[in-house]
Amino acid sequence: MRSNFSFARSMAFALMAIGTVACISSAASAANRTWTGTASGTSAQKWGTASNFAGNWNPAVTSPTSVDTAIFNSASASNRSITTVAGASGLLPIGNMVFSNSGGNIFSAAGSIVISGSGSPSVGISSTSSGTQNFQGKVVVNSAQQTFQTTAGLLNFTGTLDLKGNYLKGVGAISTASIGSTVAGATYEVVSGTQTINFDGTTGGNIDSMIVNGGNVSSGGDPATNLSVQGGIYTGGGSFKNVNNQSGLLFLDAGESLNTTNYVQTAGGTVEMNVNSDFSSSTVLGNYQLGGAMILDAVGLGSSPFAIGDSWKLFIGDNFTSGSASAANAGSNFSSFAMTTSSSTSPYYGTFTRFGQEWQSPTAPDGTFLVFQAATGNLVVVPEPSTMVFAGLGVAMSGWTMWKKRRLSKLLAAKAS
Repeated sequence: MRSNFSFARSMAFALMAIGTVACISSAASAANRTWTGTASGTSAQKWGTASNFAGNWNPAVTSPTSVDTAIFNSASASNRSITTVAGASGLLPIGNMVFSNSGGNIFSAAGSIVISGSGSPSVGISSTSSGTQNFQGKVVVNSAQQTFQTTAGLLNFTGTLDLKGNYLKGVGAISTASIGSTVAGATYEVVSGTQTINFDGTTGGNIDSMIVNGGNVSSGGDPATNLSVQGGIYTGGGSFKNVNNQSGLLFLDAGESLNTTNYVQTAGGTVEMNVNSDFSSSTVLGNYQLGGAMILDAVGLGSSPFAIGDSWKLFIGDNFTSGSASAANAGSNFSSFAMTTSSSTSPYYGTFTRFGQEWQSPTAPDGTFLVFQAATGNLVVVPEPSTMVFAGLGVAMSGWTMWKKRRLSKLLAAKAS
């Protein structure tokens, strides 16, 4: 009995020892690799899997692993070119990339840099450099959730950024020429900074969702991608599957169109739309459910009134509630409507007043005023309310008088017969 207990205890200690050694070995395998680029001859400034490139790293390594940290601390004022050599697999694994000092780096288009991230939260790229880090080749996000962040310079992906079905957060100034995903289910979230995000449908499965949670972002969109504005500013149009404006600002300039299946703006959202005197305007194309604030940028309207019947088409689609197209209803409208202060030269400038499905501007000197009709999505020029009301009454009275005269004629004719 005692012999069996002793054997079991010995085995337990042995397993613990093996586990401890494995952990130490795993931790030891992760290393900081500082880029020097100083390998001799034609091997200089090359990152690849060949042994003759090892001298470009300190400490020297044929190629960093998926748990290593690659450190680029160039102080050069000009961009330093680093040639990524594809090798047999075409893949260059790395745990994370860290940039510091003032210099920028240009990574060539040959090899694909596969970033697994490190730390918690997982950071794949971190830059405090004031330079531009330019990735001309393919960059692959190789972990479920990862962050690319810069506090000074620009992360510029002029090649393809493949999210591979993962969740990527962008912090700071980031620009992508081609963001996509070879695996479905990917999400890109803008946390802060000025970002320009361009999608690429040829990469494979498109990005399922783009979230604007801060910063200022512009994009051409993608018809398979849902856009959610939860903070910050989204500027420009583009094409998206569905757009949900919850608590940020969506800004559309005149001539820009936001194409979507459904546009839903809830109480915390704000949309700013631009109109010009030539009747060009920003436009939302798709079924729409309105809420929150509307800001009208009417700087381009000028200082003169417009003719009755002039109109701008701001929304084109069915006014709907709860996700299904339906007749216009009072529940699908903005909670506030105002012009920008820079629009003060417009004769319609001032506080708009809501009447059911319509928002009415102050009256212009010629007696006309602007009305936004939530039922049609139009901004129209109409005569003052009293004119409309009395004109309506006049038509009604005229019709009633004619009916009375005809009825009297029939009675007289019948009596005479």
